[in-house]
Amino acid sequence: MRLYERFADKGYHTSIATTFGIDFDAYENIVLPRLRGAGCRNNMVLADGRMLTHALVGASALPRQAGRYYTATGARAMGLFHPKIFFQVGRKGGRLIIGSANMTAAGLAGNLELVAMMECEADDSGAQRLIAQAWQYLSGLIDPADPMVPAQRDWMLGRAAWLRSAAPATGVVSLSDGTEAALLIADRQSGIGRHFSDLIDEPVKRLTVISPYWDERLAALSYLDERLSPLENAAIIDRETGLFPGDAANTIRNLKLYHREKFEAGRFIHAKAVIAETDSFDHLLLGSANCTVAALGKAEVAGSNDEACIYRRLPAGTAIDALGLSKLLQDEKRIEPSELEPFGLEDDIPLDALANQHPGTFSLRGTTLTWQPSAKVAAPEDQAIELLGATGSALDISPKKIEDSKPTVLRYQVEIEEELPAFAKVAGAQNFPPAIVTQVDMLHTAIRETHSKRVENILAQLDGETEASLALLEVLDVLEQIEEPDSNAPGEGVSIPKAQRQDDGDNAQGYKKLSYAEFVAGRRPHHAGPILHNSLGGSDVSIVRGFLNRIVGLNALQIAAEDDDEDYLKAAFDLGDETEDASGALEAGEEFDRPSAPLDEQAIEAEERRQKARQRKATKDQIVAAVSNFSKRIDLKQAKGQLSTRDFLRLRALLMIICAAAWKGTDKTNQNGRTSLQVLPVEGDPHSWPVVIGRLLFKVFGGTNPAIRSPEPDADQLPADLIECWATCFWCLQACLSAPVSRTEADRIEKYIKPLAVETYQLTFLSAQGFLDQSVVSVMDAMNKQYSERLGIDPNVVLSKHKACADTQLELTESDMSAGKA
Repeated sequence: MRLYERFADKGYHTSIATTFGIDFDAYENIVLPRLRGAGCRNNMVLADGRMLTHALVGASALPRQAGRYYTATGARAMGLFHPKIFFQVGRKGGRLIIGSANMTAAGLAGNLELVAMMECEADDSGAQRLIAQAWQYLSGLIDPADPMVPAQRDWMLGRAAWLRSAAPATGVVSLSDGTEAALLIADRQSGIGRHFSDLIDEPVKRLTVISPYWDERLAALSYLDERLSPLENAAIIDRETGLFPGDAANTIRNLKLYHREKFEAGRFIHAKAVIAETDSFDHLLLGSANCTVAALGKAEVAGSNDEACIYRRLPAGTAIDALGLSKLLQDEKRIEPSELEPFGLEDDIPLDALANQHPGTFSLRGTTLTWQPSAKVAAPEDQAIELLGATGSALDISPKKIEDSKPTVLRYQVEIEEELPAFAKVAGAQNFPPAIVTQVDMLHTAIRETHSKRVENILAQLDGETEASLALLEVLDVLEQIEEPDSNAPGEGVSIPKAQRQDDGDNAQGYKKLSYAEFVAGRRPHHAGPILHNSLGGSDVSIVRGFLNRIVGLNALQIAAEDDDEDYLKAAFDLGDETEDASGALEAGEEFDRPSAPLDEQAIEAEERRQKARQRKATKDQIVAAVSNFSKRIDLKQAKGQLSTRDFLRLRALLMIICAAAWKGTDKTNQNGRTSLQVLPVEGDPHSWPVVIGRLLFKVFGGTNPAIRSPEPDADQLPADLIECWATCFWCLQACLSAPVSRTEADRIEKYIKPLAVETYQLTFLSAQGFLDQSVVSVMDAMNKQYSERLGIDPNVVLSKHKACADTQLELTESDMSAGKA
């Protein structure tokens, strides 16, 4: 088969490739486009660390997409990190391709390679157990300190319930075709050669070996001959390469050499295979291991390399024919050792020198550049860092070291104007090569599943929409249910109460988990740039964020995203000041309660007007119920410590739904200009829009246990999506305080909303400059353009009140600092 064609197969969302050598150009032009085109967008490459450095030194063209659309990381081994595994996972199954091919142009499309492929579904099977065993091995290679790969692993496992529960194979398993197989991984106790020979319990008639590289004295072949005692040994070689030690051939009993001649002429034989033929079975070993002691080991000596091979127990007489080798194992193809070119290994790659050139790992999240220097870097805290663009040219960016950096993890603030840094170079006498900068935010954005038909259908509801409506909550619920089908979340979303028919009568987690406050106290100021950290990166839920920004004409803070979460929660604008049961006070009429507006018995509405009134009531009731459900859900998640930024995306969505449903008049005033969607009047109703907004925000920022204290941040800067939510909250609070209401209602709003606004500004912990940062003001400007006229508020008054709150917060901060010094 053409290996590269398999990368275009659909049904997988994640791939992990292990390789000795890496050719970035080949991977990015042959493998990655096919994977991403097939919907496999969570991609990882793990190469020998020294060979990764070798590629960055100049053995390969610099990568254009590493750190942006896939991760490329280095692995360490006692000898060589040499396994060639291509592992893929989807929601309904997985695939394992294991063989001899590196992620290079030669390995993918030039050399003569040998690979085995097996696939599994979600049900238990022999193939599934082998694939689970491969994952068990691969998971052990993941560095928990890596800036991105652990997150990619978790993303994969969250979308592969079958893999989480699959039992790894511990030996030989039966496959669906009736044959047997085992995955052989070199370990420190015994080598693959011993594992292979232990699986053969009957006399071997012929042992056939294909390998591009051999020991100088054929020590590994000698070990296999000793263990298996075949009647005949055979080696298929290319006599022109000079890679087989002819002088050692006479040390192996009954060894016959066969020339490949015209077999796949012009292609270097890089395939590796050992075939032991017995009366009952053909025992086939194929994979990454050359016929060397370093790869296969011998006797009690395990090989020094990390290798991976697959063992197949096949019907007798089938392996040689299946591999097309029968025509080569003919007497006329035999050659004598004297006919071979003199033995000589290829020029050695300076692996030891390359190991000393590894500068460590770099990652970029928001505007924070993090460097985990390798032990080879002397005094890393004193080194200067140069940032390079995708072409390798220097960027005009000077990283500024953050004071809380430690020698083992150095952090820098970078001011990014246009191009993001693709590489970082440690300047100095040690002459380190450029290192890939893993761009965490871009990778989160790039890692997505292909939309299913169900997702496409639900997202189609947003096409052409220009207002935030209750349908948006339904979209959020469906997206979350699709992304977390095996979660413990309720099977049904509770965000969108269904409209009921109305009668005309009265029946109607080794690391310290920081709190938000602790996190904000130590964070750095937010800085805008071409890419802002988006905590929603990784799921289709981020599409909702994009939709909200589109509604208000905002795109400056947009990058895209993904992830998941759940539903809605509780909202009772308990309006409690110091009271424990503020919602009870509200229900008792101590707050915004207004008696229901009496029916105007003298105004007999037309049927059309009555229908509109019913529609408004149904929609109003749904909005009020959605606010209540949001609050209930917040209570549940807060109790479990599960609040996240996804909940605040929901808060923002619900605030914008309320604004879209708001009306600057009352049910008694002239209705001219009021649409059927504007169901929340400004006053004269127990569910006026200032009251509903107050209830909603009180749950997050008010009372004795505000929810804002609970979410766990995931970066040292506020993500853009959270900034957008806070700015929306600020705007809504100031809109309530600027609402065109009667003096009595204005006093009531001032009494309850003003303290809530103060609390909100305090709990978001933005600096005075942060409140007025462009990232905040741009959202408030956009909200003004979209909603100020329909709500009857003055945009300038809103911004003026916002600035006054920011100044008040600054005064409080300075007062607290003075008191602390005293």
